[in-house]
Amino acid sequence: MTSAPSATYLATFSEALVSEIKAEMGRRDLSSRALGRLLGRSSQYMSDRLDGGNSKTGRRVTLTVKDLAAIAGVFELHPAELIRRAKEAADGREAAQDGGRVVELPRSTPSDTEEVAAHDSSTPITHEQEAPDTP
Repeated sequence: MTSAPSATYLATFSEALVSEIKAEMGRRDLSSRALGRLLGRSSQYMSDRLDGGNSKTGRRVTLTVKDLAAIAGVFELHPAELIRRAKEAADGREAAQDGGRVVELPRSTPSDTEEVAAHDSSTPITHEQEAPDTP
């Protein structure tokens, strides 16, 4: 049985997730402001989550599952892919710091990713859809 991750690991993972989102933004030449526009959010909303944090508290606002799913959608990635990348980075940081244990997260199956990739996310799923055959 896997034990719950420590508060230290969760903080490390959270930082790794933000870092991975920022890395993907860099790969796509997107600023926080531009990502916010694509998500229908203000630049302050994005800054609170990805940059310096809330201007009143100075603390970064934690990303929600909805935030993660929306951001992954802009990147045309499954949210689990961003989580996987962040987990790899967090595990590496933890191991480098103190040889700590690796926290196991469930892996997405290829069929999960294929189903999401086959859906046009701009429209709701109203009935079961099949991915088109491609060469």
